[in-house]
Amino acid sequence: MMKWLWELFDDPKIIEAKLLKQLLHESPELPDWSSAVQPVLTRLLTSNQIQRPMFSRVLTIPVLNALALPHSTIVLAESLVEFCRDERDQLAFVLAHEAAHIHLGHAKERSRANALATALRVNPLIGIGIRMLFDRAFSREQEFEADRVAVTLCARAGYAPQAAIAFLTRLGVFASSPGGLGQLMSTHPLLQERIAQLRAIDCMSV
Repeated sequence: MMKWLWELFDDPKIIEAKLLKQLLHESPELPDWSSAVQPVLTRLLTSNQIQRPMFSRVLTIPVLNALALPHSTIVLAESLVEFCRDERDQLAFVLAHEAAHIHLGHAKERSRANALATALRVNPLIGIGIRMLFDRAFSREQEFEADRVAVTLCARAGYAPQAAIAFLTRLGVFASSPGGLGQLMSTHPLLQERIAQLRAIDCMSV
């Protein structure tokens, strides 16, 4: 009992170190790529006066994805960085979106929800229920909130906020293509909802 409670409320730094170690074991880092991406992230943080240090790590993850770890690290798949080649403003939106998850505490909340679901594996139905509740409610709303914050972060840093819509549109087209990703296809309606929200707040006027 005490073990899973400790895991649930563990220090975000410790949780992140464990997660990053596992990720690096499965998908090695590309240091040169990480160094090339970091200035974009640094510009976003500096321009928005975000004091918390954050670091970008580009890994050889085969799935086109990005994720925020619970403390200070943003992990980008090599394929995603390649997808944004010559589209720096779109890459800035991706980084700003993940930075928003860290800045707003979303990443820490998700790690704790995952820890709770894992701890309750003795009763799989309860664990699955908690994960589904989080994914369908909190996670969904967090995505929308991170998008809203990200376009503001980009605008303040001098990146085109409308690049958010361009990126999500390209991502949707890619997911729908014959060589697209099944994981993205399953969330394609959410992509459309995210685009609709960004159009509603008028990215051009941010």
